[in-house]
Amino acid sequence: SLDVSTNTALKRLNLDGNKLTSLDVSNNTALYYLHISGNQLTSLDVSKNTALDELQVQDNQLTSLDVSKNTVLDYLHCANNQLTSLDVSNNTALTNLQCFWNQLTTLDVSKNTALVSLNCSGNKLTALDVSRNTALSNLWCHDTQLTSLNMRNGVTDAWSAHDWSGLQVTNNSNLTCIEVLDPAWATENFTSGSYPNGNIDAGVTFSVICGGTDLT
Repeated sequence: SLDVSTNTALKRLNLDGNKLTSLDVSNNTALYYLHISGNQLTSLDVSKNTALDELQVQDNQLTSLDVSKNTVLDYLHCANNQLTSLDVSNNTALTNLQCFWNQLTTLDVSKNTALVSLNCSGNKLTALDVSRNTALSNLWCHDTQLTSLNMRNGVTDAWSAHDWSGLQVTNNSNLTCIEVLDPAWATENFTSGSYPNGNIDAGVTFSVICGGTDLT
C-alpha cells in the first residue's frame, strides 16, 4: 500500500506497474489524472474524486468499479479486470471507454453521446446499441457473444468522410446481421476489405432493421 492521504492538493498520480493491493485516494479530491494499471487491486473507491478526467485501472483484479460520481470523466480504461457490470450512465462527458476483457453481460452507452472510441471486446455481451453515439469513430467489440448490434447512429453512412479509425466485430459466432443506416455503403466498404480496419465475420449482413423489428 501507499499513503497519499496527506497530499490533498495532488492532481496527477501515476503508479503503473507496481504491486499495490490497495490504494486510498479519498482525500485527494483535486485529483484529475489517475493511472494505476498493472497492479493487484481488488477494489478502488473514486467516489470522492469528482474532478477525475482520466482514469486508467487496467490490468488489475477489480470485480466492481463505481464511477457514478465522476461526472467529468473523459477517459476510462478498465480493461483486463474481472468486472461483471459497469454503469457509465452518469459519465456524459466520456469520449474514450476501454473496457475490454472483462465479464460484462450488458453495457449501456446510450447516455455517452460524446463517445468517440469504444472497445468492449472479450466480454459476454449479447447485445450492443451505439445508435445514440453520434460522435463514435472507433468501435471494437470482437470476441463477444453478440446476437444484435445496432450501429444506426447517424454517422454510419458518412464514415467515408468521417474520421473513422476502425470497426472490429470479428469472432462473434452468433451475430448474423448488423443494423446500420446505409446497408449498401457498409456492405461495400466493410465486407470487401477496402476500408481500413473494417473487419466483420464472413457471412454477416447489414440491414436498417435486422429481423424485421425496430429495436430502438
